[in-house]
Amino acid sequence: MRVRTGVVVALFIGLSGVIGACGSQSPTEPTPSCAATISPAARGFEGAGGAGTVTVAVAAGCSWTSASSADWTTVTAGGTGNGPGSVSYTVAANPAEQPRTAALTIAGQVHSISQQGHAAVICTFSLTPATTTYNKDAAEGAVAVTAPDDCAWTAVSSASWLTIVGGQNGVGTGSVSYRVARNLDTTDRTATIAVADQRVTVRQAGDGGACQYSVAPVDLSVCMAAGTVTTTVTADASCTWTATPDVPWLTVTSGRSGAGTATVTVTVPDNYDAPRTGTILVRWPATTLGQNVRVAQAGCRYAVSTSSVVMPPAGGAGRFDVLQQSDPTECGGATQDRCVWSAVADVPWLTITSAMPRTGDNPVAFTAAPNPGAEARVGRIVVRDKVVVVTQPGQ
Repeated sequence: MRVRTGVVVALFIGLSGVIGACGSQSPTEPTPSCAATISPAARGFEGAGGAGTVTVAVAAGCSWTSASSADWTTVTAGGTGNGPGSVSYTVAANPAEQPRTAALTIAGQVHSISQQGHAAVICTFSLTPATTTYNKDAAEGAVAVTAPDDCAWTAVSSASWLTIVGGQNGVGTGSVSYRVARNLDTTDRTATIAVADQRVTVRQAGDGGACQYSVAPVDLSVCMAAGTVTTTVTADASCTWTATPDVPWLTVTSGRSGAGTATVTVTVPDNYDAPRTGTILVRWPATTLGQNVRVAQAGCRYAVSTSSVVMPPAGGAGRFDVLQQSDPTECGGATQDRCVWSAVADVPWLTITSAMPRTGDNPVAFTAAPNPGAEARVGRIVVRDKVVVVTQPGQ
């Protein structure tokens, strides 16, 4: 009986162990799939660079890393991750004009980066002020330079008396300071400061010293007919000067330049239109710079007895009167007949039959040819600044 009892106990213990072992075993869990996707797959940047973000889609529990293929792209967040996440990165400015590419490898996927080249800077320069004038004494001045940030420049003076004392070299917007030496000569002088392809002109008056100038007369008058007028420049023998007209109808025929005392002769052409004035600019190297001589030339005023004439379709003769007067009136003489004028038709079917040119108050005779058409036609007869319109009906 003992033997059986032991056997039964042993069997019970063995079966209990088997049953216990079977009861503690759990089923095997499936391994997750770590295939990842990223978005976006690519991105482009301007030459100035910038920042980007990539979204990572992957199952929970999946670890991943990100890395850049180029030193100009830097991962700033998301270098490693587990499960869904994102990667942030920056792109540096491209110093070259050529475009470039790089890649970020994120969770085994590739995010492509393209970047445009750095645009070439077009260097343009402007200088302010463009012109500066000084008297004979020493002085200092400055020039403002305006240019793009990356544009280098050098300031160069064209004369030894104009010295650059600051800002000889610069990049982008800046300034140039300079010094003007005392002018010991009697004549004016001019120099420039060059920055790239731009120039600033610096003028300095001469030292007139003992030179004293005078001009007389300074108001000259001439009537309508061509003629000459004169004025006299008075100065010491070594004192120089010039005389220049400011209008094309005045011509300095003698005395355009000289030293000491001399006569300036000016030729004036005919003028039978409105009165006019011009100036002879007498200039010398002294602080007063010079004297203006005014030249006034008389002219003529005109009127017509009618501004329009109607001729019959068959043609015929017509006329109108021209009235004139000099301005000022003393240039017209006692009978006010010094104004010279002509009548001109602007169409071939009108013929001026009065002899031209004419003077004073006079009529204009003309003929109109027959109008061969059914439509009316219009022509004009011009006398200086006056117009007479001639209308002719059709047949």
